[in-house]
Amino acid sequence: MKQLFILALLFITVGHTSRAQSAEEKLDQKLDSISKLDGLAGFGVSVFTLDTVLFQGGFGYADLKNKKPYTVATVQNIGSISKTFTGIALMKAVEMGKLSMDTRVNEILPFKVVHPKHPEQQITIRHLATHTSGIIDLEQTYDMSYVLENPNEVDADEYNKEITKYMHQLKQNTAMPLGAYLKAYLTKGGALYNRKNFLKTAPGARYEYSNIATALAAYCVEIVMEEPFHKVTQKYIFDEIGMSETGWFLDSVSKENHAQIYSDNLKVLPRYQLITYPDGGLRTNVASLTKYMQVMMGCYEGRESILPTALCQQMMKAQLTQSQLGTEDIDDNYGFYWENKGGATIGHNGGDPGILTLMYYNTEMKVGAIFFTNTNVIDNPKAARLVQQSWNAIRAYRNKKAK
Repeated sequence: MKQLFILALLFITVGHTSRAQSAEEKLDQKLDSISKLDGLAGFGVSVFTLDTVLFQGGFGYADLKNKKPYTVATVQNIGSISKTFTGIALMKAVEMGKLSMDTRVNEILPFKVVHPKHPEQQITIRHLATHTSGIIDLEQTYDMSYVLENPNEVDADEYNKEITKYMHQLKQNTAMPLGAYLKAYLTKGGALYNRKNFLKTAPGARYEYSNIATALAAYCVEIVMEEPFHKVTQKYIFDEIGMSETGWFLDSVSKENHAQIYSDNLKVLPRYQLITYPDGGLRTNVASLTKYMQVMMGCYEGRESILPTALCQQMMKAQLTQSQLGTEDIDDNYGFYWENKGGATIGHNGGDPGILTLMYYNTEMKVGAIFFTNTNVIDNPKAARLVQQSWNAIRAYRNKKAK
């Protein structure tokens, strides 16, 4: 139970002395108050340095119906933060001499990927890793990557009009191997192929965020490492860091610890997994991702671990030119699947139906923060406001601890 330090006269009467709340207590109280507002089912928070967890806590519910609390051990899918693991797998393949960032993908793949508007320009691993390959996500086709856990048990009509339409589509999706999906999407004559799957500009010319290109990079890793991508990441990342309850598929983690996910009106959304899982399908918890970020940012700061520091720094440093970005804000940049904001903030975020996640480290303050919620935030202003309030409180606490 939360204690409120009030009624100073009463403390004096019974012989106690009041004290000021600590920064941790203030943050806990603020986040607890946000969790009691209507809009988010539950959320988890972590604030840390490379060596110390400064604050961790869970708020609200992992399961509203059964009043199961959301904790830092609660597992959920983390969306595009997953891409940072794809970046590490690429760097591991580079370290082992299996490929280079300038390797052409057609030197690796069992099928040919040709940009239809620039067939003479070869797509490289670097292009994939910096979102400059020219491959883009055609929304309706990309949505076919989402496969429901139990589609026959889903009543698509119980949601609002927009979600109902989306659920009807997802109920039709069926699982297929990663390579088969990519071949169908990226090769002429494939069932999912369309010239609109590619930008008008040539590979390397323009930044355009791409889930499909990320999945293709992971598939290249799978081929050169000669084992499935999920096993590569298990061996070289999860096991090395000690990330418990972490995996790419629904059966990779304990269902008992898995959060329910919720729509914008807090209706339960069905669980799903991705055919293109390396672009956004990882499942983990706040505690394990904190370990991960401490290790990876430690590597960036000079503590060699699962990668040599030089490769960590290469992976996380800004790679894009102003011309590629197409904007004057050169500080809003990208490494190899790691966001780099002016060199001061490194990390990633994730958003998918029923979840939103944030994972960032401030290289100047030497403090990082993580936020998970099991509630849909996309096109949900009420939930978005509560996330922003929570993140503002977390940043204020971080700033205070960094002084």
